[in-house]
Amino acid sequence: MTGKTKFSWSFVLLIFLSLLSGCSVSHTSNPDKILVSQDSPIFDKRFEAVSLKDINLDNFWDHGDPSDDREPVPLDNHTFSRITEKVKQAVVNIYTIRLEERDAKFGIAPNDLLPIRIPLVSAILDIVPFQVPIPYKEEGFSLGSGFLINREGYILTNAHVISNSVNIRVVLSEGKIEYPAKIIGIDRMTDTALIKIEPDFSPTVLPFGDSDKLKMGEMVLAMGNPLGFQHSVTSGLISAKERIAPHSGDRYTNFLQTDSAINPGSSGGPLVNLYGEVVGINTAIIEQAQLIGFAIPINTVKDVMGMLIIGKTERGWFGAQAAPITPDEALALKYPEPEGMIIKGVEKDSPAEKSGLKINDIITQFNKEPIPNLAILRRKLLALVPEQEIHLTIFRDEKTFEVSSTLAHKKPAEEVEAEPAS
Repeated sequence: MTGKTKFSWSFVLLIFLSLLSGCSVSHTSNPDKILVSQDSPIFDKRFEAVSLKDINLDNFWDHGDPSDDREPVPLDNHTFSRITEKVKQAVVNIYTIRLEERDAKFGIAPNDLLPIRIPLVSAILDIVPFQVPIPYKEEGFSLGSGFLINREGYILTNAHVISNSVNIRVVLSEGKIEYPAKIIGIDRMTDTALIKIEPDFSPTVLPFGDSDKLKMGEMVLAMGNPLGFQHSVTSGLISAKERIAPHSGDRYTNFLQTDSAINPGSSGGPLVNLYGEVVGINTAIIEQAQLIGFAIPINTVKDVMGMLIIGKTERGWFGAQAAPITPDEALALKYPEPEGMIIKGVEKDSPAEKSGLKINDIITQFNKEPIPNLAILRRKLLALVPEQEIHLTIFRDEKTFEVSSTLAHKKPAEEVEAEPAS
């Protein structure tokens, strides 16, 4: 990489002051805080006047083979190398300079005034808050991965890879030329982001597969930039599907779990099946565990792609809480089907209440499509925006009827506590 991190005189000043006044520096407790607004030059605003209904995504990415009767991929000692050779041309390394917020604590610690530490007295003085925390921002350096999905230079990655970036550089598999990139859209709720370079070549792109068709035990490959080792590939299995996020911030994404090694720096890289199709975006690890990695299903990305393109990710609010119906509930409500979502709560003055929904109503279809499980419903809700109309098929009192409603903007308190459009 040819770019260098900008020198931070504010950081030098803080170090100097720390020598004079007992200053200490630490990370703040909220690393997900947004420090760079969408007015920053790092954001590409070409689609800011476009609405979701104006977008046609049919040809925005390449589609894999959707058939159910595909020939299985034969395995030999070169199977993975053939797939890797084809896929790696579209995998990129992403280097960013980003804003980070830290706390500088100014003041003289009481124990610094004592010539020696006196056990009882020093222990008491250690808890006295004589130092005052003063937050400040400085530039840091990070790395991650991504992959090309469009011949015009659009790249998918994780939101946390490019969050708070002020400078983004993309390096292709050859590692010789870097390209500046801008952010098209970023969605922290699903940890996805779309960035763009201006290529002076015809890039290789990766087709999207169907993550819903993955099976436990199916073989996959993960590619990325783990720990700075450029364009590495690991193999493994789909260990599980529809996993709840391994940390509390990801409330609405059900992950693919894989034992293919995913290390820091691999985030944003593709998880591909043996047909060379992307089935997920490598995104999370549990640091204390081994061979447990997570990826965002590519079908989730398909659903939120329109939001990423226009750079607007506010979700619509419906104001109803639902859960999968249990056999006992179905028996009590005389519901004859094995699948459905039962309404557990309806918020006052919400679109759900205005549409006439009640507790114990059963949702059998969403926008004319069946809902086989909660994971599919959550994914559909992720793509809904304010002012969007939805159609529900409801079972109540042994009768089925249709309900239509228009989603609203959430109030600030609701944005924190309510799930999107649920």
